[in-house]
Amino acid sequence: MTEGTFVLADIGGYTGFLTGVGIEHGKEITSHLLNALLKCNRGRWKLANVEGDCLFLYREGREPPDELGDHIRAMYEDFCDRTIDIAARASCPCGACSRTNDLSLKFIVHAGQFDTQKIGNREELIGSDVVLVHRLLKNSVALNEYALLTEGYTLGVLPDGLPAVKGADDAEGVGRVPWVALDLAPLRADLETRREVFVDEQSALLAVTEEIEASPDVVFDALMDTEKRGEWQRTIKSIAAMDGKRGEIGEVHRCIHEDGSKMIHVTVGIDREGRRRTEKIWLNRLLKDVYVTTEARPLPNGRTQGGFFATYKPAIPVVSHITVPVIMMVMKRLVRKDMAGLKEFCEQRVRIGR
Repeated sequence: MTEGTFVLADIGGYTGFLTGVGIEHGKEITSHLLNALLKCNRGRWKLANVEGDCLFLYREGREPPDELGDHIRAMYEDFCDRTIDIAARASCPCGACSRTNDLSLKFIVHAGQFDTQKIGNREELIGSDVVLVHRLLKNSVALNEYALLTEGYTLGVLPDGLPAVKGADDAEGVGRVPWVALDLAPLRADLETRREVFVDEQSALLAVTEEIEASPDVVFDALMDTEKRGEWQRTIKSIAAMDGKRGEIGEVHRCIHEDGSKMIHVTVGIDREGRRRTEKIWLNRLLKDVYVTTEARPLPNGRTQGGFFATYKPAIPVVSHITVPVIMMVMKRLVRKDMAGLKEFCEQRVRIGR
């Protein structure tokens, strides 16, 4: 028998996700996410098995808790980045693939003895501790995303830096198993903060402003509310929320414009005090890293300057050098039309006392 550290990296929300996206899309996306976790692992832990939506990883010996904690952080942050980007890039017409934001990740960690046996061409891990770590996938942890570390692994020593709650669950044939669950929510919140980008008028490659006879709060509300945007954006035929909480970081929506073009927007930054919001937009294959900040800047006498500030990078430098100026000229005309719609919408709301 050999002493080892066992880690299960389990994707949560998988069943509901498959119901929403279908087997083909679900298979493609989860395969991408599981392969990305393995790539981020970089061979640090050996792959024992892929079990549906879960990776069973291990290493010989007891891994120090701080080292394990750092590696779990790296894998979790990579997972969060990828689910957000997949949701934003979702291309299926129904928008169901944007539900990758509903997926979560949890880790179960235990240490103990194991042996191996050969079944066909595969070498499988066996032992009571291998069974135990799998049984702990069903537990009483009240957190959405977490790393559950058994007392048999930690021996009282925990990784630094994450909130922890203690508990225990009964495991058949073993009895009561004490554990500590590390809350991963602060890591997601920190990642969202680090992804925040705000484009100002000076650095923008495309800037359109509009003076509006309405308060900054009225204008900011119109900019933030997806349903209201459908009322004042003159260049779109339809707008639909796809994922995430409305008015919060991670919100995803799809616009279909007058010419039939489609754009995916994901909110990556919100500054409520400064009344501005940034979206990353997937526009076409000639532009990448398109960020748009819309803001409601106070002016004297209760008026507001509505602003649309965009920046981007050419995806194909040689082709983009010729075509991007044309695209930007068309976009500027469309944005001016939308900003005029924003002005009319907000000023009408003031007139009718809304």
